[in-house]
Amino acid sequence: MATKSFGDFINDMTSLDVVTLTGNLTVQVNDLEGRAAGGDGESLKFGRIMQQLEGNIMKKDSKIHALAATHVSLDKDTVTFVKENLTPEEAVYLEFHNETVKAAGIARAAMADGITKLLLGSKG
Repeated sequence: MATKSFGDFINDMTSLDVVTLTGNLTVQVNDLEGRAAGGDGESLKFGRIMQQLEGNIMKKDSKIHALAATHVSLDKDTVTFVKENLTPEEAVYLEFHNETVKAAGIARAAMADGITKLLLGSKG
């Protein structure tokens, strides 16, 4: 995992990106019981699953499609891409995407508020 600079952190905090992908990905999980029992000293972690998924997305033959992508800047400028001619099933994913953008925005605002209070002290 690359170490981020304070500038990278600030840049990350001043924007929000949500991308909803559709398609089929496979994650190979070997010896799940051995991992849970401490067989290799590592438990099954979401981060490792996501790393494998990201590796699969980058493969030339992957069947992944962007259904929607949203970028929100600090000043609330927003750009959203939505696939044309959504099927009724895909419309459900678009609803999920929009709810995810909303929830991520709320979480990001709460995190920024917490960091501000930590750096400036609580006034109240």
